[in-house]
Amino acid sequence: MLSNLSMTKKLLLTVLPITLLIYVATVLLVYQSSKGSTEKLAEVAVEAIAQRQATDISGYFNASLYSARNTAELLGYELIDGQLQDRRIADQMIESLLRSTPQATAVWWVPSGSSQDQAVLWLRAGQTLNPGLDDQRQALLSALGQNAGERESVIPLLRLGSAGGDRVVIAVLVPVRDNGRVVGSFGIGLDAAQLQKRVAELRPLEVGLAVLIAHDTTLVAHPDPSRVGRTQAESEGDFLGDHLKVVIDAVRGGVAMTLRFISPAMAEEVFMLVTPVTIGDTGTPWSLGLAFPSSALLGGVKTLALQLILLGGFAALALGATVFLLGRALSRPLEAVVQAIQQLASGEADLCLRLPARGDDELATLAREFNHFLSAMADLVLEIKGTSLALQKTSSELQEESCASGLTVDAQRDEVGQLATAMQQMAATIEEVAGNAGQAAQASGEGDQAVARGQATVSSLVEAINLDAQTLEHVSGLATQLDEASQSIGTIVAVISNIADQTNLLALNAAIESARAGEQGRGFAVVAGEVRALAQRTHISTEQVNRSVNLIQARTRTVVDIIVQSRSASQANVVSAREASEALQTLSQVIGQMRHMSQQIATATEEQATTSELLSRSLVSIADSAESASQSARLVNQRSGDLDKSATRLNALVSRFKL
Repeated sequence: MLSNLSMTKKLLLTVLPITLLIYVATVLLVYQSSKGSTEKLAEVAVEAIAQRQATDISGYFNASLYSARNTAELLGYELIDGQLQDRRIADQMIESLLRSTPQATAVWWVPSGSSQDQAVLWLRAGQTLNPGLDDQRQALLSALGQNAGERESVIPLLRLGSAGGDRVVIAVLVPVRDNGRVVGSFGIGLDAAQLQKRVAELRPLEVGLAVLIAHDTTLVAHPDPSRVGRTQAESEGDFLGDHLKVVIDAVRGGVAMTLRFISPAMAEEVFMLVTPVTIGDTGTPWSLGLAFPSSALLGGVKTLALQLILLGGFAALALGATVFLLGRALSRPLEAVVQAIQQLASGEADLCLRLPARGDDELATLAREFNHFLSAMADLVLEIKGTSLALQKTSSELQEESCASGLTVDAQRDEVGQLATAMQQMAATIEEVAGNAGQAAQASGEGDQAVARGQATVSSLVEAINLDAQTLEHVSGLATQLDEASQSIGTIVAVISNIADQTNLLALNAAIESARAGEQGRGFAVVAGEVRALAQRTHISTEQVNRSVNLIQARTRTVVDIIVQSRSASQANVVSAREASEALQTLSQVIGQMRHMSQQIATATEEQATTSELLSRSLVSIADSAESASQSARLVNQRSGDLDKSATRLNALVSRFKL
């Protein structure tokens, strides 16, 4: 039957009647048991209050006792045979203790059996600390007696001053010992008026009264100040009546007790609690008494019952309204969730929609989690949309880049082909350079032979000059032949120099071509550099040979001139001939070096030819790879087009959501 009703009606028909029945039963039960339980609760509350207040008062005294014990112990260290050697020590200790104990109004040290001159007394007057006067010390000695007790003790009300004075203190006394023997007492006088005010202000449960009683039944603090200082027997008979003796015995015995009786003074039933207050190691506990009129504790029972009935009526109305509002509060978020889920199912959802998520109940948690889901969905859709746009843009850029890469690869392929052709031409040139280097080596050999012949001729000339000066004409002819031979050597040297220049030019061209080849032509560039260096050294050697040949020609002409001019210069001609022989020997060595260098050039050019052939093969492989890269670029261009179509489709699907 309830399945056809809305959630609000279900709650009204189930929760409201059951709640009203439970509330009515509860009110009846509370009314029946309130009397007994109220008394028990009141007793428990009063006992807790009394225990807490007794602890506070005990702490009030124990703090002073602790300070007095410490100071008494320090004072005992300064005693010699029970006497102070320097009274200023006691003044300093007492003044310091009085200054640090705000609840104290007097502090003293009294030796056992001493006169008033040996006692030390300090008093507080407002913020000022002063030593006690003679009449005040005399009053203190009179109240304390001549001998100190063996245990800590408390004197309820002690008056200081001449003729009784107006300074009333509660004396806390601690024995002072010298080598285990009691030699005096150290005391702190607590302000009795301050304690009286503190106890008088206690109003337990706002209706009770409190009284502080010393161990000897002296009233130390009382709501009626006129009773302070009197004993219970003297002042409390009108209040306690027949129960006075029982209370006095409890106070003197230091035991706790509870009492319910009719007070003659109040003419009504009173509940009274006596709690002992332990003070240090005195062995004479005080007592704290709390009293309450029973009517004040039980008078609220009927009022409570009436209030519960009225509260029940208002609660029924409030419960109905609450159930109705709760049903609406439960159904609306669920309806919003259902509507949003239907929109998501239709594929046309507004992801900016958010459900109200106030409170911390399950529906609010559901709304927040659903909002988080929508936020996550919106972020996901935004990210997908951004990714699809970026993917579309990237695919377009990739397509453009692939087209450009294809064009670049085609251009590189053409350039590599041209470079391969150039390398083949350079290989042919290198072979030609190798042939020329071989010819230069052959020419160097012929020049070496000519120099050898020149050396033989010069030797014959020297021998002819030594044998007969008449053979100078013949030597002149030979010198002419030598001049012609040196001219031939100069011609050969010029040819070798020309060959070295051509080798240098070819090496320069080879270096340029290797630079164009890039990384793969680097090894060939090194070889071309070496060829250029060899060609330069060959050029320098040919220049040296040329200079030597020129020198031979000049010396030969000098020999001819000297032979014609004078036979007497034959010895000088011999010397010149010897120098010419040495020069020819040097020329022979230079030509040998040039022949060796030409052979090295030929070997290097052969190696360069081999390297250029390998480089040509590598360029052919590069051209093939460039063709493969061109085909890959065309394939990437095709795939980029497909990717662009997919990104466009994804963007169209994401655009169906409202963000």
